[in-house]
Amino acid sequence: MSRNGGSEAGLAPCAARVATAERLARAIVLAFEACDESGVPLSQVQRISVIEAALLEFDGLDEDLRSQASVGELLRALGRL
Repeated sequence: MSRNGGSEAGLAPCAARVATAERLARAIVLAFEACDESGVPLSQVQRISVIEAALLEFDGLDEDLRSQASVGELLRALGRL
């Protein structure tokens, strides 16, 4: 049991989401830096478009992680039979 009252299994999707958000943010920053360093900097509008696209992709992640957690729980339950 975790300190906040949730189970460790319940924290896994949250931790995965945070880790994915960090990786996504790092990838966006690195992409912007690569464009700047190669002499093809993105305009503010282009940067906003990249971030919007990334956020739209990330938005569905929560549902996907919950689905994976559910499958994991089902597999653990089958293993106990």
